[in-house]
Amino acid sequence: MIYTTLVAILKVIDNNVGKIGMPKILVIDDEEELREFVSMSLELNDYDTIQAENGIDALEKLEQEEFDCIVSDVEMPQMTGPEFLKAFRQKNTIIPVIMLTGVKNLHTVIEVMKLGAQDYLVKPINVDELLISVEKSIEFKRLKEENIKLLKENKKYQKHLEEMVERRTFQLKDAIFGSLIIIASAIEARDPYTKGHSNRVRLISHDIGICMNLNAKDLNTLDYGAMMHDVGKIGVSDNILHKNKSLTEDEFDQIMSHPLIGANIVEGITFFEPMIDCIKYHHERFDGKGYPGELKGLDIPLFARIIAIADTYDAITTTRPYRTAMTSNEAIDIMVAGRGTQFDPDILDVFIRNKIYEKDYIFKDRDINESINPSRIVLDDEKIFELFNKPKSFTDSDIYG
Repeated sequence: MIYTTLVAILKVIDNNVGKIGMPKILVIDDEEELREFVSMSLELNDYDTIQAENGIDALEKLEQEEFDCIVSDVEMPQMTGPEFLKAFRQKNTIIPVIMLTGVKNLHTVIEVMKLGAQDYLVKPINVDELLISVEKSIEFKRLKEENIKLLKENKKYQKHLEEMVERRTFQLKDAIFGSLIIIASAIEARDPYTKGHSNRVRLISHDIGICMNLNAKDLNTLDYGAMMHDVGKIGVSDNILHKNKSLTEDEFDQIMSHPLIGANIVEGITFFEPMIDCIKYHHERFDGKGYPGELKGLDIPLFARIIAIADTYDAITTTRPYRTAMTSNEAIDIMVAGRGTQFDPDILDVFIRNKIYEKDYIFKDRDINESINPSRIVLDDEKIFELFNKPKSFTDSDIYG
C-alpha cells in the first residue's frame, strides 16, 4: 500500500516537474472533443493546458491560476466567447485571447477585435495556424509585460532606462506593423492585381512625408494609415474587384462605400483612431467632388491628401483587371492634369519636384514582404453592407486605388 502510494506521488511530481517553465494555455469550449483536440495539439508542442467548459468556468480558473494565453470558442451556452472576453478585459488587458469560431462573419470579427481579442481563427482548426497564433500571442504578451515593467522602473531611473524603453517600444511597434501587413495582405489576397499595393502606398506616402518635414510621430501615423487605407475593400464583392469591364452604377456605389466600411471597422479601437482620416478620406478630391464626404481643399485631412497621391500613382503604374500598367511618365502626365482638381497642388509638387516617382517601390515592397504570411481570417462578404451606411451618390471621380 505504501509502495503504491509512493509511486503515485512520484508520478505526480515527475509530471509537474516536466511542466515547469512551460507556457500555460487556458482552453475554453463547451464541446469536450474540441477542447481535447486543442489541448492535445498544444501539449504535444510543449504547452501546459487547463480546460474550461464555458466562460463562467474560465473566469473562476483565471482567479486561481496564471496563464500565458487563452484560446476560447465564440458560441457557448451560459456565457458566450464575446461575453467572456468583455468580462475578462475589465480585469486583465495583458493576457492574449485567441477566438475560435465556425461562423465566418465580419460582424463577429469586428466585435471580438474591439473587445480586445489578439487573433481570430476559423474552424476547422488548422494545428499549424493555431501554434503560430499562440506563439505570436505569447511573444506579444511578453513584450507588453516588459514594456510595462520598464515604464514603472523608469519613474525611478529615468535616464538609465530610456534606451531600454525605446527598444521595447520599437519592438512593440514592429509587432503591430507586422500585424498591419498581415491585415493588408488578407485584403489583397482576394485580388492578385493589388498584391503589395497597400505597402507601396505606405512607402510612397512615407517618402512624401519626409520631403514635407513631418515629425517622427506623424510619419508613424501616416505609415499605419497608408497601410490600412483600403481595409474597407474587405466588404466589397470579389466579382466587383475582379471585373475587367466598366462597372454598373450599383457596382460603383459599392466600390465607393469602402472608405466608410473601413472607417467603421476600426472605429472604437484606440490604436486605429489616428488612422481613421486616412481610411475615410483618401478618395476625396481637392475640388470637393470626391467621396464619401465631398470635402474640399484644406478641409481634407493632410494625411488623406498625401495618401491620395501615393494611392493614385501606384494604381496607375500597376496592372489592374481593366487595364495594363502605365509608365511613370504617363502616370505623372495624368496626375499633373489633376493638379488642383483631384490633388492638392502643393503636395503633388513635392512628389514631382523630389522625383519620388523614380524609386522602384515594387522592388522595395517585395523585399519587405518576402517573409510575411497571409492572414488566416476568412470573411463572409454577402451580408456586409447591412452593417454600414451607404455613402452619398457621386459622379465625376477617378476610381484609381
